[in-house]
Amino acid sequence: MTADSPTTEEELPTVLVVDDNLKNLLALETVLENSSFRLIKAQTGSEALLALMNGNFAAIVLDVQMPDMSGIDLARMIKERKRTQHIPIIFLTAHFLEEHHAVLGYDVGAVDYLTKPINPAVLRSKINVFVDLFRKTRALAEMNMAAEAAEEALRVANMELAARNQALESAAEEHTRRINAEFARAEAEEANAAKDRFLAMLSHELRTPLSPIMHAVTLLEEGGCPPELHESIATIRRNVRLEKRLIDDLLDLARIRNGKLHLNSQSVDVHEMLRHAVEICLPELDAHHMRVEKKLEALHTNVLGDPARLQQVFWNLLTNAVKFSPEGSAIEVRTSSVDADSRIRIEIADKGVGIPPEKLESIFGAFEQGEDQAKMGLGLGLSICKALVELHGGAIVAQSDEANGGATFVIDLPCAPTATEPIAMSPAKLEQCKGMRLLVVEDHLDTLHTLERLLVKNGYVVRTASSIAQALEITREYEYDVLVSDIGLPDGRGTDLMERLGENGAPLPPAIAMSGFGMENDLERSLEAGFSEHLTKPVEFLALHQAISRLAAQLPQRLGT
Repeated sequence: MTADSPTTEEELPTVLVVDDNLKNLLALETVLENSSFRLIKAQTGSEALLALMNGNFAAIVLDVQMPDMSGIDLARMIKERKRTQHIPIIFLTAHFLEEHHAVLGYDVGAVDYLTKPINPAVLRSKINVFVDLFRKTRALAEMNMAAEAAEEALRVANMELAARNQALESAAEEHTRRINAEFARAEAEEANAAKDRFLAMLSHELRTPLSPIMHAVTLLEEGGCPPELHESIATIRRNVRLEKRLIDDLLDLARIRNGKLHLNSQSVDVHEMLRHAVEICLPELDAHHMRVEKKLEALHTNVLGDPARLQQVFWNLLTNAVKFSPEGSAIEVRTSSVDADSRIRIEIADKGVGIPPEKLESIFGAFEQGEDQAKMGLGLGLSICKALVELHGGAIVAQSDEANGGATFVIDLPCAPTATEPIAMSPAKLEQCKGMRLLVVEDHLDTLHTLERLLVKNGYVVRTASSIAQALEITREYEYDVLVSDIGLPDGRGTDLMERLGENGAPLPPAIAMSGFGMENDLERSLEAGFSEHLTKPVEFLALHQAISRLAAQLPQRLGT
């Protein structure tokens, strides 16, 4: 279903409202009536459970007091079922809200706890957030399924091509075989190039809708949204980043195979990276009643590396440990110094199902999956971890004790000779950006509108365009300091816009490319066309802010005029 296709009744997100009082149900129906989602009503816990068996729900509004079972007991049953455990639950109660009552509700998985009489605007706002998150998550899931189907089609096509070439070679003379071999090699290279183009286009299409979501979340945070929405906003941001990570894994695999994955190295504190990775995993740990025991005993903790890539390695290993460990168990994160403090050893150990001895080497292969394939996802994480660790000059091995179960991943990294602080934006530089005049070119209107609001809110002067022709028209009467342009535009590419701006020897403006295309050759084409920076969608606003500040150094006389 495309964004422009009509939505049928069956395709609408569904919200379940549970209250034993019919008048309350009708009142809630009046408050929540909305053409963008359907309401299903239930007066008992049994009716609610039956409804949950027959549909997918974006959220549940649940009364605490009911005749056949309490809302707390019903919520506990919902969270114990795999099919329904991720549905957000908002509790409603007519009783005085004691702190321990609220804690009891949150313990069984509620996202909020409201006391009657309910503020209709607050309830509608909360439900709309969860409905929108459900719709976006469902759309991304459909796109992921399409991506997997396309990958399978490519795999089958490559197998058919290999079989055909083998048959031709066995039937032909030596000279014919040489010709066919040369032709098969060219076809294989074209197939690989086509796959890379497909991955780049898929990345663009998947990333583009994530940008306005990320911008909208930032606007909500900066606009002083009600405290009760903070957790929901954090949920949206966390899931958008997770989807971005899945997209990046596919692209990282292509970069690794083509030898084009590069590091942005600086001095990094491994202990800080590990603590941050644990913080990111806290929701998953809490959901499984698990804990992390940290034994960070290494003396020299700084390495020369890419902080984002090291964070990716540690996060992947921690989430793997959570997936394959029993409820209530502990994960150990240990560090120690080896080779006279010249290297740091990081160990992440779990008490899970372990790894068969014959799998200890092959588990780092791409698309390698264990016996429990339902938990393994795409099977790219460990392969990418191994490549990243080796790019940092390190090594990673897997260990498993068949007798006691569990698995341990051991990473050795060379320590940095000296520790240097990463470069950060100074307050003076941030202040210098205020008043800068920007021309923003973006054809995705949701992205354009949310980005414009963020820029203006942070002190920029902004003009916008949604095509090359409109941008060129604006440049005739608007003097701007920095150009921020999407690469894929309806009447050409952002690189074409730079070419038009540089006609007749005109100097090119400082320019930032924003694009869903994030392969290495995409970055190279942007820089060759004259862009100073290339940001891959979804773009965190702080990253754009920092990129503009770097270009501000080129414009000291024009700022503030």
